[in-house]
Amino acid sequence: MSLIEINDLSVEFHTGEDSVKAVSHASFDIKEGETFGLIGESGSGKSVIGLAILRLLPTNAEVSGNIFFQGQDIFSIKPSELRKIRGKHIALMPQNPAGSLNPVLKNGLQIKEVYEERGIDKKEGIKKALKLMEKLLLKDPEKLLDLYPHQLSGGMRQRLIACMSLSFEPELLIADEPTKGLDPEAKAGAVDLFTKIKKEYGKTMLLITHDLDLALEVCDRIAVMYAGEIVELDEASKVLSEPLHPYTRGLIRAHPRNGLVPLIGQSPSRIRLPEGCFFHERCKNSGFECSRQHPEMKTHNGGWIRCHFQSLQ
Repeated sequence: MSLIEINDLSVEFHTGEDSVKAVSHASFDIKEGETFGLIGESGSGKSVIGLAILRLLPTNAEVSGNIFFQGQDIFSIKPSELRKIRGKHIALMPQNPAGSLNPVLKNGLQIKEVYEERGIDKKEGIKKALKLMEKLLLKDPEKLLDLYPHQLSGGMRQRLIACMSLSFEPELLIADEPTKGLDPEAKAGAVDLFTKIKKEYGKTMLLITHDLDLALEVCDRIAVMYAGEIVELDEASKVLSEPLHPYTRGLIRAHPRNGLVPLIGQSPSRIRLPEGCFFHERCKNSGFECSRQHPEMKTHNGGWIRCHFQSLQ
């Protein structure tokens, strides 16, 4: 059963005379207990989808399509009802843990505020927080509560944010670039953290990342985004070991362990997207059809792909 369904989601940002097409006709669902990954280069529209789910986009955003969470249309409910969903039923782990914590308040006080919002006594809240911190592999949690955010490492701040996000026991956890800016050791710890959240808590997660190792270890299915649209969607192991779309192949070849072979060219302008396939100017398989007609998503070998070339195979 799907916990959340996204249908034909498009997001444009109006900037004076122009509009930036951040997301174009994205559709996918996330099943209960599933970890669904969104991968792609920076600026591909991944984080915009995460913010659209919580209706946290800026006022210059124009949104079309539908997002259904537990059968409710997120775009049609009142702001008062939406506030009951944010944090409590859908939690967000933002890109920058340091920027999400108040630098002048001790960690313990910030965690207390979360439990106070739930109507839980401060002392009882701290007990629950300490247990959760221990489960999330934070060493000496009592000492950490008496420290300030800047006194923690990047990996420890990430676990602290995870603790605060899980305190409401949300049905859906959105993790936005959780390994961004972390050192290799902390990145390895992130794999353990999200594996633990997935297996021990059974949480449904939307994992937004450019970290292919994390995606392979944690995600059940993956959608690959390029220039604001999904170009491939399938089981994580299939996408990352046997990629079909030329962009996905290039993305994997650009990984350090695969030789760090960069993709040629640059992503197209999101103000004036090219005719045909958005990737055709960078694709070695591009043909006449690719530069004239925009490909639709189609089923292929049990997954989905947006590519003219693949349809000829």
